[in-house]
Amino acid sequence: MTKTSAQFFHLIPDMEKSYCMSLAVRAGDLVYIGGLTATDDEGNEIFADDAGMQMKAVYEKMARVLEIHGGSSKDIVSEMIFYGVEATEFEESMFPHRQKFYENTDGPSVAGVQVAGFVSEAIKVEVTAIAYLPQ
Repeated sequence: MTKTSAQFFHLIPDMEKSYCMSLAVRAGDLVYIGGLTATDDEGNEIFADDAGMQMKAVYEKMARVLEIHGGSSKDIVSEMIFYGVEATEFEESMFPHRQKFYENTDGPSVAGVQVAGFVSEAIKVEVTAIAYLPQ
């Protein structure tokens, strides 16, 4: 059996380098997607006052990462959502974007965690996921 090296993927190289991270890492048949927040293509935070739009932006970014790796929302097998708003706001303004992203799929295993805060006060949500994409 031949060991293959992990493949590191950068969508916003300068920002990711400054945080010592990779937006996604392929290891065999799995693509680990981590630390997705609502940022523009330069890594600037967007929608600071709108948690719903942040959630939408996160899933748009996840879709881009998946597409680059030949996948889609149906390939996500595990997801972790960290949100910094009250549960009611999550359910009303954020959850509909998640429902739309996973529309017509069985949906992954998921855990949601309400957090006290993030590195920046502008961040309202951060999502990590694992996709199964056989090579």
